[in-house]
Amino acid sequence: MKLIIITVLSVAATAWGYSAGAPESVCDDMKPKHPVDPQTIRFPYKIALSKNEVAPGEDIEITISGRSYLGVFLQFRNSENQAIGSFQISPDDKYFKTVKCHENKLGAATHKNKEDKKDKVIVWKAPDTAGKYTLYATVAENGGVFWVAKPSGTINVA
Repeated sequence: MKLIIITVLSVAATAWGYSAGAPESVCDDMKPKHPVDPQTIRFPYKIALSKNEVAPGEDIEITISGRSYLGVFLQFRNSENQAIGSFQISPDDKYFKTVKCHENKLGAATHKNKEDKKDKVIVWKAPDTAGKYTLYATVAENGGVFWVAKPSGTINVA
C-alpha cells in the first residue's frame, strides 16, 4: 500500500511540478516534463504577431488565442537554434515571467501560475542583429494535453 501511495504522489509531483513556469532545463527541446506524450493532433491555438517586420530593438506583441490554457513556453530562435531577442515582462505581471535560455537572460517566456489563460498578450523586443527569426510555442491546455515547439510565426528584423 505504501508503494502505491508513493508512486501516485511522485507522478502527481511530476505533473504539477511546473505550475509556476517552465525551468531553464527545457530551453532546448521546449518539452514539459509531464508524464504523458505531447499531442500529435492539430494545434488548436492561434499565435499572432502584431508585425511581421520590425527594426532592430523594436517591440512586437504576441497574442495567444483559442481555447484557454494553463501553461506556455515561447521562444524566438535564430538559424543556429538559439534564443534571440528579449521578452518584456514586468515582474508584477500576473500570468507570465521570463526564463534565461542559451545565455540570454530574457530569451523565453513562460507561465507564472496554473490559472486559466486566454487571449493574453506578451511583448518581445527584437534583437539588434538583423535577420529572420522563428517563434516556437509550447502550449499546455492542462497537465495531460500539450503541444511542443510549434513553429508559430516568423519575423524579419531589418
